[in-house]
Amino acid sequence: MSNRGGLSRKLLISHVGVALAALLSIVLLVNLVMNISFNQYQKNQQQTEIQSLLDDLEDAYNVSTGHWNTNVWMTISHQAMISDYMVRVYDRDRRLIWDTSQMGRQIQVNSQSAQDTIKKTIVKGNQQVGTLEFLPVKETSQSLNQKFLRMFNTLLWAAMILVIVGTYLFSRYMAKSISQPLLEIKDIASKMREGDLSSRVEMLNQNTEIDDVGRTLNHLADGLEKQEQLRKSLTADVAHELRTPLTTIQSHLEAFQDGIWEPTPDKLQVCHDQVLRLVRLISDLENLAAVENPMVQLITEIVSLNEIVDESLNSVSSQFGQVRLSADLISTSDVWITGDRSRLLQVFVNLISNAFKYTSSGSVHIEVLKEKAEGVVIVSDTGMGISKDELPYIFERFYRGEKSRNRKTGGAGIGLAVVKAIVDAHAGSIHVESEIEKGTTVRVRLPLIR
Repeated sequence: MSNRGGLSRKLLISHVGVALAALLSIVLLVNLVMNISFNQYQKNQQQTEIQSLLDDLEDAYNVSTGHWNTNVWMTISHQAMISDYMVRVYDRDRRLIWDTSQMGRQIQVNSQSAQDTIKKTIVKGNQQVGTLEFLPVKETSQSLNQKFLRMFNTLLWAAMILVIVGTYLFSRYMAKSISQPLLEIKDIASKMREGDLSSRVEMLNQNTEIDDVGRTLNHLADGLEKQEQLRKSLTADVAHELRTPLTTIQSHLEAFQDGIWEPTPDKLQVCHDQVLRLVRLISDLENLAAVENPMVQLITEIVSLNEIVDESLNSVSSQFGQVRLSADLISTSDVWITGDRSRLLQVFVNLISNAFKYTSSGSVHIEVLKEKAEGVVIVSDTGMGISKDELPYIFERFYRGEKSRNRKTGGAGIGLAVVKAIVDAHAGSIHVESEIEKGTTVRVRLPLIR
């Protein structure tokens, strides 16, 4: 079942949902705050208007005559008309002196408005000289309030719609930018599962987590492709290793049966050598299977790494006695480790043998030393070297850089695979450095006794 668009939908819904919830919360909060703030603003305006009226009346009152300057009534009436409120002024005996509602227009004052009347004492010289009644026109006040809030809410909702639309478009873009590379990676992985190892994820060098996944998948595809090539080469190599001796034996036996050849000792020796070649190949495969089997236990003991390397060098030197090479062993300190003596001998015999085999002239240098908590064995030669392209694969089964399959210079390609397996079983590591026509250096690191 296809799930295309699933991640995009989820991202889109989550982004729009979060934006909508946040915006609704903001709208409600702002609306509440605006109502409270606007009402408070109106109250403050009223207080300012009332105080201004009181100041004008106080200044216009003449204490000596007990009357107000008549100009003040026009001023008060003008302010009341502009600001839509009514003012009544009484003297200290509660007699009505001035009523702005009687100035040219009739304003209906209902009971609710009467309840909103604000009364203030007019004082001058610490004496009460009258009373001020301030009555806001309720309908006008509510109209202005509602008009302002409606306009504010309209703008707020319009802004919210714009933000939601922008969020939707941005979410679509982000969801696509995230899901599209993942879908491409999924398609490449599906092709790899079906056997197409040539497909790769195109990298945009953005250094994101998705790019890291793509790079990792590309590395996996490279490794699988190389392993597939090695698997095919393995089949061809095994067939070649078996075909050559079997063909030789078959041809000799048929010649003996047909009476073409007499079974002389020389010809029988050729058949015997080919049988031994098959036996060595099978033995190498058995050794590799044995050291790679996790159920096989190493026979561990405390051993001297110096003695193992020295014994390995003597064994190899006797085999290559006629080769004109100088070989030296340097031990800077006694190195003791815990390991399987016979398996470790197999490691260093193989490495030193390769050094002799691939060095036509020059020298083989071996060094045993301590580095921190490890014993290190360095085997270096001045031989033909290994190319950089081949170095990552020299520990693969049946891998040989020598494509000619010449048995004089190359074995079946199993020895280094066995070496790597034994070193790994001892919790060690092996590293190879090489240059063509300059030589090869192999470093084996094994943990010391703890």
